[in-house]
Amino acid sequence: MKKIIIFLLSATLLLVMATPTATEVYTLTGISKLKSGTVNAVILGDSIAVSQGASDPATTGWNSELKTSLSNKYSNDIVWNNKASSGHLIDYSLTRATEIVNTTDAVFICTGRIDRNFDTPDQFSEKYTQLIYDIKSKAPDADIFCIVEPPMVSSDESLFLGIRTTIINVSAKTGSHLLDVWSAFPQDQVTLTDYLIDGLHPNDKGYKLMSSYIFNQLVTEINTVK
Repeated sequence: MKKIIIFLLSATLLLVMATPTATEVYTLTGISKLKSGTVNAVILGDSIAVSQGASDPATTGWNSELKTSLSNKYSNDIVWNNKASSGHLIDYSLTRATEIVNTTDAVFICTGRIDRNFDTPDQFSEKYTQLIYDIKSKAPDADIFCIVEPPMVSSDESLFLGIRTTIINVSAKTGSHLLDVWSAFPQDQVTLTDYLIDGLHPNDKGYKLMSSYIFNQLVTEINTVK
């Protein structure tokens, strides 16, 4: 009888260990204000964050396309404060994050491409985590969106995969919202060239794809908010 009980307990323990832990549902609070009014959003990041490569970033950049789509959907505006700058590492975002005000509703982090050549994934993880905590200290009620930038046509794309994994892990660890734009783009490098202007920066078609992916992710989350 004791052997049977021990066997059953062991089987139960193995079953519990094999069952994945449920992921905590991320609930949007700031961006969901689009249902009733204007949303103030900050962008931190590098050249892709400022839509370098778009024919006219003011109209064909990812954030301008997103602004239009969200406005058409909810009849309210998202007002951008773009603190990103081309050619900068995550260190620049850490500096600009200190300027965020507590009335900010959402912060979009779009960085990591350049860092692949300067930081190890562990070093980047430390900085990325610090960036999120800095944002939380400045705007506790803001939604934080961690964007994984699109793939590039390059032999060293493998270096970015470590950065991508870091962003995914830190996003989950800090309770932020992941926007894995990388996964929305073609992985075949021949097809990928149709979406990039120079092998790295998206063209208008690429930024439209980026915007559409983010829009669909946001709408899905916003519509679950009661």
